[in-house]
Amino acid sequence: MTSSFNADCDPGRGLAAWLTLGAAGRAIARMPLRPFLLIPALGLALALAGCASNSARIDRAAKAAGLSRSVVSGTAYRHVVYRNDLANASAGRRDSSPVSSARRLYVFIDGDGRPWSRDGQQPEEDPTTHNPLALKLLAQTPGAAIYVSRPCYQQIVDPGCSSESWTSGRYSTATIASIAAVARDAVVSGGFDSIAMIGYSGGGVLAVLVAEQLEHVAAVVTIAANLDTDAWTTYHHYLPLSGSLNPAKSNGLHQWREIHLVGANDVVVPAITTTTYFAKYPAAVQRPYAGFDHVCCWVEQWPAIFAEVQKQLEQ
Repeated sequence: MTSSFNADCDPGRGLAAWLTLGAAGRAIARMPLRPFLLIPALGLALALAGCASNSARIDRAAKAAGLSRSVVSGTAYRHVVYRNDLANASAGRRDSSPVSSARRLYVFIDGDGRPWSRDGQQPEEDPTTHNPLALKLLAQTPGAAIYVSRPCYQQIVDPGCSSESWTSGRYSTATIASIAAVARDAVVSGGFDSIAMIGYSGGGVLAVLVAEQLEHVAAVVTIAANLDTDAWTTYHHYLPLSGSLNPAKSNGLHQWREIHLVGANDVVVPAITTTTYFAKYPAAVQRPYAGFDHVCCWVEQWPAIFAEVQKQLEQ
């Protein structure tokens, strides 16, 4: 994949950032990756990408974190899929012999990125996020895990792609079916016993809706998710998501554990916008985090948060 540059951007900025590291900094950047260095390495890769497209920056960050990359066909769309070493170890296995003690696959889905221009008047040509928060969470997850990109993101253009794919139809039936097909294939080909969907922000909406289409779902975990999309658009005076499904109006049974992580200071998805969802699914667990907002401090605290979630899922 080639990098693209903005017209008002200096292509040398990424190189300049590299040079300003100095000899010591460059030596550190060349060190073999260790688990505790994955997130700094990922952040460094994003910084050094300079004026590259968001898609190219994410590719570089994933590579810096030791993740493999492939493009996988779903139903109507293709998806970029990043895998950690444990997921790669299971890829292509269709037998029941153990690869690790936990036969569960964690599937991460990222947020909506930037569907609209800064003034909110025009759909963006490329909605790919500049901050792949879900990818950063995957890089710190001690289990077999993959990241599945959303349809028409990361410069993957399919015949079904249009601006509606990331605006009014961002949670469409076609989107859900395609992600579900990729997740299902990953479970089967890896010989996993179960799957846990993990979604950040709008990716949490998709995590819930995709789980409703899958078998052997152990859990759904969302982070700062707008689980009632109608209430969310009304609250912010956004255009309604007329081509999308709304988890709060779903008829799914949700026969799996679900844990929803909420930032107490989140003004993007305030608690008042999700009350209908939790009234519909009273078994769903809400876990508020004081001092957290929509972005802070999920990445920094993920190892401890994931350990708590994993412990609760094993109870």
